[in-house]
Amino acid sequence: MSFENKTTQIMILQLENDNKDRNEFHEDGEKCEKGTNDDINKIEPTPADFETAISHTGYGIYNKRMLVLYIPLTLTSLFCTSSPSFILPAVRCYFDLSPLEEGSLFGAVYVGMVSSAFVWGFLIDTLGRQKLLFYGILLSGIMEFLSGLVQRFWVLVVLKFFCGVATCGPYSLAFTFLSEFYDKEHRDKIVLYAGGFSSFAFVLQPLVAYFLIPMDINFQFLNGNLIIDNWRVFLMTCSVMVFLAAFLVYSMDESPKFLMAVGRHKEALHVFRKIYSQNTGNPPESYPISILRSEISEEQSLKSMPSISVTKFIRKGWIQIKPFFLQPYLTPSSLTFLLLFMTMLTLNTFRLRLPNMYATIIAAKGDHTVCECRTSTNVTYTAACRGTLALVDPEIYIKSMIVGSAVFSMFWVAIFITKYMDKHYIYICFSIVGGLGISIFPWTNGIVTLILSAIYVGIMNINTTLVISIMASAVPTTLRGMAVNMVIMFGRIGVVFGNLIIPVLDRISCELPYLTLAMFNIMCLFVILILMRIKKEKSKTITTS
Repeated sequence: MSFENKTTQIMILQLENDNKDRNEFHEDGEKCEKGTNDDINKIEPTPADFETAISHTGYGIYNKRMLVLYIPLTLTSLFCTSSPSFILPAVRCYFDLSPLEEGSLFGAVYVGMVSSAFVWGFLIDTLGRQKLLFYGILLSGIMEFLSGLVQRFWVLVVLKFFCGVATCGPYSLAFTFLSEFYDKEHRDKIVLYAGGFSSFAFVLQPLVAYFLIPMDINFQFLNGNLIIDNWRVFLMTCSVMVFLAAFLVYSMDESPKFLMAVGRHKEALHVFRKIYSQNTGNPPESYPISILRSEISEEQSLKSMPSISVTKFIRKGWIQIKPFFLQPYLTPSSLTFLLLFMTMLTLNTFRLRLPNMYATIIAAKGDHTVCECRTSTNVTYTAACRGTLALVDPEIYIKSMIVGSAVFSMFWVAIFITKYMDKHYIYICFSIVGGLGISIFPWTNGIVTLILSAIYVGIMNINTTLVISIMASAVPTTLRGMAVNMVIMFGRIGVVFGNLIIPVLDRISCELPYLTLAMFNIMCLFVILILMRIKKEKSKTITTS
């Protein structure tokens, strides 16, 4: 073989090897690229917790619609709990009630709330928000409607008790349910807005009473065994608002926070996408979060709840309330419970008796002070009894509407103030004003009595919402539902206690009930100051660490 042939063969072999190496290089490169793409496709987005997921939904039309739908929901509880106050001027004459019986009518609703508070608190965190809200409101509407059909006083008290049982859950749940559709930036404000909307009931309910209770309504059925008169029509009309609220709740979405807590992540993600789409106008598919963080296993979700035993029920309930009996929540929680106990005692003990007090003052037909009207032996009650019918002076409800309008206006002013002033300082200022006003209340007359009534009910109603807001912001999201429910439960115990002791104190002295309320206002000041000190020490500890 010649040298040229050998050289040619070597070159051909080199070219073949180069092509082989080049092909192998390209194949390796394609494999490398393919492997890289596969690795990228395998990377999953980080699971998001509730706060992250809700923050990406934005704030817009969905949140505003929720707030509008919330208005009749907030009116529901006040319509059920306050209705005895407006029917008392007629019922007192109709059933010839003693002061103790009057107190039992006021307290029956709150006794029902207190007795069912822990059960509701457990059910709220295990069986869902929206469903329990719907069934609770529906049941309270049925109880309120049946209250308008009763012919015996003790049956009325029993029905108001069950109305309290049914209302307990929706009242405390409503704040939690609404707040779980908002991010941290808007959550505290929304609780205050909700309180502002609920104060509209102070105007609407006396307006309804003004048109119905003074009317000469007296229908008799079943040979006189079933009587439908003015105050009964008022109760049935109040139930209409409750049924409306139940219908609106039925159309609402379940809380995404609850859905995540029980492992129903697909449903929670659907709600988040719906909120995001309505708030931003973007399609639901563009919602930036696709995976939610698991908090419990699927076996612990609602599917396993129907088979829960009584022992497990009690154990789970204790697990939920246990943190409030341990540090670091024991001291601040106990003080907050005490604070709302005294705040609601002073507010509702005074507020629920206003229509009856106005009835007595109007009956005096003179410019007397409150004490003189209440103790005068010559005063005849405003309700003019005619057989089974009691007609009430409409001026009672006009005064109640004036007080309600002042409460509604003052609440929105307070919401504006919270933008520039700490809630604790607002509470302190209002407690001082309220304590001074109620201490001089027995010696006032005329327009001064009405003005002091409006101011006191207004500022104490604001203080009640402030305490609930303070409690809600002091605990983590996982404890917020139970925290709000428990603090409101202690507040209701205060209402029951107040309605039991005030009639007794009133028989001893006319001034004593109001001075007692003033004393509770002073005690509230000391409690809120201690809470502020604890909060300051806690913030210092966090800063130093």
